[in-house]
Amino acid sequence: MVQITQLLALAVAATSTAFGAKILMAGDSTMAQSSTNIQGWGTPFANYMSLTVTNLARGGRSARSYTREGLWATLVSQISAGDYVIIEFGHNDGGSPASSDRASTFGDGTQTTTVTLSDGTVEVVQTFVTYEKRMIADVIAKGGIPVVSGQTPNGDAWNTALTLIAEPPRFVPYAEMAAGNYSQATYIDHWDWTGVRYEDMGYAAVYPTLFPNDHTHTSPAGADIVAQAFVNGLKCTGHPLANFLTAAGTAIPKVCSH
Repeated sequence: MVQITQLLALAVAATSTAFGAKILMAGDSTMAQSSTNIQGWGTPFANYMSLTVTNLARGGRSARSYTREGLWATLVSQISAGDYVIIEFGHNDGGSPASSDRASTFGDGTQTTTVTLSDGTVEVVQTFVTYEKRMIADVIAKGGIPVVSGQTPNGDAWNTALTLIAEPPRFVPYAEMAAGNYSQATYIDHWDWTGVRYEDMGYAAVYPTLFPNDHTHTSPAGADIVAQAFVNGLKCTGHPLANFLTAAGTAIPKVCSH
């Protein structure tokens, strides 16, 4: 997990304050705003940050489809120097590019797969790591600050004894790998920090209690817990964003181990 020195945190915080920084968010439905009985964690997260939060997550998207559909380009056009960009994908990125228009090419390098989409478009599909590295590079090129986040655990992602959150899927270490290629990027292990909170609550209080429809999408109360877990991760890693908490964000208990 990336640790940031206090000196660097204060310097970045001062720069962001001077430029009136905001937070932009890219992700899938587990982050996105919803008007149904489910909610993404990006919505309550805004209540804990003193910076303006613009949640551009979109349901059903992967790093690949978010890029292909131009959603990422739209986000990049809104970046100003000093802005933070939180990038979290993984739930929709599995499968084969041959049968899914969301799946990335298997692997963690520069492998590619060429496919033809249903509309006849020929697409060269990259690996998840490549998509995220490109996103990080785009943020840096605009003078922004990339915050790469591992995907969150599903409600039923526990060990057989239902006492601990299970090991994460490959997209969590892939996200950390992508962030590790850039000194300007930071990484928040949202899977692990959410696991800290879920394990403290216990399986019965998490699933299906916080997941009304399926094992992936949280209720508004569940989204709030996942958002608080992200804030806890900011605090425990000494992230610069921890300098921009509201009173509600400051009040979230700091719990840095299972």
